[in-house]
Parts: sequence; C-alpha cells; structure tokens
Amino acid sequence: MNRLMKKELLDGIEGADGIDSAELETSLREVWQVNRYLGGNPALFVHLKRMILEIRQDRPIRILDVATGLADIPLALVRWAERRKLQITVTGIDIHPRIAQLAADRTKAAGVIRIDTGDGRQLPYEDGSFDIVFSNLALHHMDEDGAVRMLQEMRRVARIGWVVTDLQRHPAAYGAAKLLARFVWRSPVTRHDGPLSVLRSFTVKEADDLLVRAGLHAEVRKHFPFRLALVGRA
Repeated sequence: MNRLMKKELLDGIEGADGIDSAELETSLREVWQVNRYLGGNPALFVHLKRMILEIRQDRPIRILDVATGLADIPLALVRWAERRKLQITVTGIDIHPRIAQLAADRTKAAGVIRIDTGDGRQLPYEDGSFDIVFSNLALHHMDEDGAVRMLQEMRRVARIGWVVTDLQRHPAAYGAAKLLARFVWRSPVTRHDGPLSVLRSFTVKEADDLLVRAGLHAEVRKHFPFRLALVGRA
C-alpha cells in the first residue's frame, strides 16, 4: 500500500474550524475511544510513563502534548500522576483554535493543565522548555517535510526525551478501520477520516527514514495492533 495524501476533513481548507462544534467533539471523542480500547494509549503510555518515573522529582515534571485534541491524554496523565503522588504539569497545544478551546474548557478544573494554540512544526517555546514531549496521532496528518519538522521541534523543546505514536499503515489496519466506519463510528467525520488516516500513516521503514532526515537518534517500536512509537532521548 502506497501512502495516500488525500486530505482528511479535519485537514481541509477550513479544517476543524469548518465543522459543527457538536460534530467536531463527537468525532474527537470517537478518536479517544479508539485510543483507549484499541491499543493507542498503551503504545504511548508504556514509553511515556517509563520516562516520567526515571526523572528525579525535585520539582514538577514539565510535559508537552503536541496536537492535544480534547486533551484526553493530559487528563489521564494527571490522574495517573496523582495516584502515585507525582508532581507534573502538562501543556497541550493544538493548531486548530476551536479544538484548543474545547480542550481548555474540558481541562479548566485541572489546575496543572494549560492549553495553547500553535503549530507542532513551529512550536512557540524555548529550547528545552519541557522535560518530556509527546504526540499521538498527529504525524500522519503531515507530509514528509512537515513530519520531519515536527520531530525536530519536539526534540528541540525536550530536555529529557520525546515520544511520537501513530498508526502503522497496513492492509489489515485499513480493513479494521473500514469495519469500524461501517458499524461503530457515528460521526461522518470519523467515518471519512478514520480509514483515510490509516492510508496516510507511515510504515516502519518510512518512520525510520523520517528520523534519518530529521537527524535524530531514536527508535521505532511496533505495538499491537498496528501502532508505531518513535522514542527518542535528548
């Protein structure tokens, strides 16, 4: 399967800003359900939590989520850290102002989460501003040049390490997404974008090539089912 660069609805001319607010939130929640129940979160959390636990706690650990969506992962991270009496602060950033506003509204009760608007390919932060930087399901939205820039930017602002997780392009993953679109997902946005996301995602070899182009020393790990994790240390 060759990589397809047809635009998703969230990436169109107006992108998320051209979608009804209720529809947008429904679609983003369906993405979260896929992450939670179909392997997306474990692929990220296994690396992210390991990095967090390795840090000596002399101040709150600063974490950045690039392309945060509804900030589900920052909220889950904060709950996890509270149970372990770990001090963290999480900044989520998203390129779409309306998505960023939804995330800000959703996280306003969590005093340790901040939401910004900005582009992962040009992060508005100083070098080493965060201890750990991560991103989930954003890489496939970009062409190769944009993906390289985002990886470089995440490494630039990370003091200790960074993790990028995304789909792995594979015929079986595409077939599963088609079934979900037909029988499970309710949002027309998710039904359209879900299978297309698989076709836009990278293979292991392509992910390795991105790292080489970015000049980064990192590993590409495969996770079940059809997930990739790019894991780098600062």
